[in-house]
Amino acid sequence: MKSKIFPILLVIATSLFGQTTQVNSPDGNIRVEISLKEKVYYSVFFKNERVLEASPISMTLTDKTLGTNPLILNSQVQQVNEQIKTVWGTRNTIADNYNLLSINFEGNYRLEFRTYNQGVAYRFVTSLKEKQIQVKNEEVAFRFNFGVNAWMTVGQSYESNYKKTKLDVQEMINFNNAINKIYLPIVVQATPNVKVWISEAGLYDYPSLFLDRGNDYENFLNGTFEKYALTTKTGGFSNYAHITDQKADYIAATAGSREFPWRLIIISDDDRTFVDNDMVYLLSKPTAIKETDWIKPGKVAWDWWHDYVVEGENFRGGVNTQTYLYHIDFAAKYGLEYILIDWLWTDKYDLTLISPDVDIKKITEYARSKNVDVIVWCPGHTLHRQLNKALDLFAYYGIAGVKADFFGREDQTGIKMYEDIARATAERNMLIDFHGAAKPTGLSRTYPNVINYEAIAGNEWNKLNSDKVTLNHKVMIPFMRSSQGPMDFTPGGMRNLQSGHNLHFTLPSVHGTRSNEMALYVLYFEPLAMLCDAPSVYNREPEITRFIAQIPTTWDDSRVLEAKFGEYVVIARKTKNTWYVAGITGENIHQAKLDLSFVGSGTYKASVLKDGSNADRVGTDYLLSSDKIDTNKPFIINMVNGGGFVLKIDME
Repeated sequence: MKSKIFPILLVIATSLFGQTTQVNSPDGNIRVEISLKEKVYYSVFFKNERVLEASPISMTLTDKTLGTNPLILNSQVQQVNEQIKTVWGTRNTIADNYNLLSINFEGNYRLEFRTYNQGVAYRFVTSLKEKQIQVKNEEVAFRFNFGVNAWMTVGQSYESNYKKTKLDVQEMINFNNAINKIYLPIVVQATPNVKVWISEAGLYDYPSLFLDRGNDYENFLNGTFEKYALTTKTGGFSNYAHITDQKADYIAATAGSREFPWRLIIISDDDRTFVDNDMVYLLSKPTAIKETDWIKPGKVAWDWWHDYVVEGENFRGGVNTQTYLYHIDFAAKYGLEYILIDWLWTDKYDLTLISPDVDIKKITEYARSKNVDVIVWCPGHTLHRQLNKALDLFAYYGIAGVKADFFGREDQTGIKMYEDIARATAERNMLIDFHGAAKPTGLSRTYPNVINYEAIAGNEWNKLNSDKVTLNHKVMIPFMRSSQGPMDFTPGGMRNLQSGHNLHFTLPSVHGTRSNEMALYVLYFEPLAMLCDAPSVYNREPEITRFIAQIPTTWDDSRVLEAKFGEYVVIARKTKNTWYVAGITGENIHQAKLDLSFVGSGTYKASVLKDGSNADRVGTDYLLSSDKIDTNKPFIINMVNGGGFVLKIDME
């Protein structure tokens, strides 16, 4: 739908050193003040309370620095209000309502600030005379008052737990900027009542933003970037990646006229805001794909997580043709759209060298006869190097999508790899699932065939670490990771434990109750959702398998009903004439008392999956029942520690 843009302010000056200007959110709750001193500084207020101290903005090029000694030529504030229809997502239509402040500076550049009701974003836009420039550094800063806490990953990876820590230097004395970096997003408790979620959006042909703590006693979070790679060498896990060998003294070599990534903060005193937020999507480029009907989100039968377990069959499970035919039969039985052939089916350095144990032609032809499609795994760097050759071969066999893994770098070239792969797969009507990857920053809007990103400590870690995907971690994910974009958590574990989690590479266990694990199919936004466990395990419990197999992976509408940061969350999502309402809790019990009037007044058919009476001790104890539900009355349901529920309401 067409946007409505209304100019509401115009300021023109030749020299306004020291000037302050501002822009508010449409509802007036958020205010950004921009001050011109020796640099450009911006401060952010929420309900008239300062949540971000004056923070500098600049960009250093080879021969000049944009944002220092700034001279305004003119500025303008516009109101924008439009409706954007999605290809797929958590809702069919997203309201794009913001005020835009554009400040044009002497030197052929401008800063754009967008203020939404839920947050603030800014970016550089340049129209320099030079066709090509080198960006030495971009100054990105988030400055907070003393005594504030932040939630961030504890390890040097997106695939890590989130931990609450004080930003004060005395508490982060061991933080070493030379070797440590803060992976985004992070959440800062800026005031006793207000949280600030920090990340970026619209990242194209430019290195990822990380943060460091700085060496100051003040609570300064400073942007940091991987340097441009002049040469690379084989490295990373099992030598799958090409990591930086020699670095340049700049972070990007790029066009002199371009739009740079958005620096984004989401601000709220309501924890529900962080669970369901569309700002990353809204700040990204519109779709570059004209025809999108072929893009089909769905469920996937997956081989690797359960370690290729086959039971009750006269063949040995493994990376072989018979195992994948077996998975196809399972997928067809429960109406799953895809199977995934994970690693070791090809050579890791030559994707055209296929294992003699895998008859890919036979597998894809059998899958088509069963109305199932095939997705294949490959190392991301090998795929990028053999992009046309490999994808043409995959297309010849009728492969529907690719899971690309082990990228291991986030310099400018590393980020551009995602764009190259997204474009090439789209040209061949293939889905792409980025695993072992950078965080999503909106590429799924531009190329909606980009169906998943990992950038999360998901269920695969239950094979590798018994204390990583904990109850606390699972309930933190909606608050920390959901607003960033689609994920690849891979739920569905059937060995549900409340305690005594022992490490098993074959048929691993998961923390929490069965209802907790199954609720993730509604709570976590995973457009390509795996059923990670073994077909034989699901076949022993067909009732619950059919129940989760029918849960959609994309939605017409979504709303957060209850949320307390890192403690519990309840989300309602709609598809056609059905609402799914799901919740999980962390280490504490929780009683959800839900107002379901949004469904419509009346009595409806419903199915309820909930914790059984002994679920606090026996994680696999659950109840699945059908009943009538009156939406004129509160719906009350109890969750044990590590518990959950799924409520399905049919409105027909």
